[in-house]
Amino acid sequence: MSEFYIRDCPFTEEQIASITQEQYIIQNLQKIPSFFYKYFPNTVDSDNGRNYSVEALESNTVFMQNPRLFDDPFDSLVLVDELTYATGIIKDFARLYGIAVEESWDYYKTAHEFGLKIYNDIKSGKSFDDLYEKCEDDTQIIRLKKENFFLSLKNQLLIPNNNGDIFAPYIKGQYAELYHAFDKFRMACFTLTPFSILMWSHYADNHKGFCIEYETSVFSDDNKHIYSNLYPVIYTDKRVDLADIYIESDKKGNYNAEQIWAAYKYGFLCKSIDWKYQKEWRLISLDKMITDDNNCCKFFKIKKVYLGNKMSSDERKKIIGICKDKGIPYTGVILHPNKFEMIECNQLCENCINLDSHTTNNEKMH
Repeated sequence: MSEFYIRDCPFTEEQIASITQEQYIIQNLQKIPSFFYKYFPNTVDSDNGRNYSVEALESNTVFMQNPRLFDDPFDSLVLVDELTYATGIIKDFARLYGIAVEESWDYYKTAHEFGLKIYNDIKSGKSFDDLYEKCEDDTQIIRLKKENFFLSLKNQLLIPNNNGDIFAPYIKGQYAELYHAFDKFRMACFTLTPFSILMWSHYADNHKGFCIEYETSVFSDDNKHIYSNLYPVIYTDKRVDLADIYIESDKKGNYNAEQIWAAYKYGFLCKSIDWKYQKEWRLISLDKMITDDNNCCKFFKIKKVYLGNKMSSDERKKIIGICKDKGIPYTGVILHPNKFEMIECNQLCENCINLDSHTTNNEKMH
């Protein structure tokens, strides 16, 4: 039996399926945390020379990343089974062509019957341009889809000695276009603690970076773009195939709100239960819906900065300098003396005798 968790609360598959985007937003508004935390590596991007961590601290913004670059290969990978999708598409066009498609037919049976009828119609003298009926009730988008489909078939049939699948090029193109639309989403990830050993290791350059604490502001016109696009992650052991949903959208020629929400719920917000310890919330943007030209978004006010246990003295001084200029409180994160836990240091870093030669026991061993 599949497991689903939102904010550590268990849900059934049926309950998840019934949650609308409006319900999810309202529930989150009622239970939104007082503070969010984001871990930063404090490293320079080798491609463009930018330090997104320092930029986030200086401008109180967060960089909205393409989730394809995240560490989890399943992250935001919306599941649309290609064969299921192809079967649905070809069946719909076959019905438009007047073929009595049976429910039990698979892709290959449908393609065979469809191709055979086209061959026989052309052999009997029917013009290719009359292969499908033009319906006056069609919207412009649907009409264009029909024309593109049959134009693709025409091009395939004009290839000499073409013994391949004449339907595949169009369907593969539609499938690629669907995933291209998914790639337009960008996001920033947050958690609920600044003391996670694993997250310091994974997202703050092995404890050499820093973590920013953001204080949740009261809802206003200035931050409604955050409230409307910030969601808790759904942790689960199941991936949900959305092929049927997007077959329907292809038939109608566009995506409706329900289909977009399905991509959110079962793709961009869905993660393996293995990541449940992260207690993650995600800020999601489509293209530049809530970002500037640099894909950065203004976030809640910075409340405090936590400096990594392995941060070098030079970097520590630099981040402290920025915090002082901005009037932002800061603290060091240290190892608990007798537990496997990270805790806040009880003294200011500049008063620490180790500031100018800041090394950890682990570094000394090497």
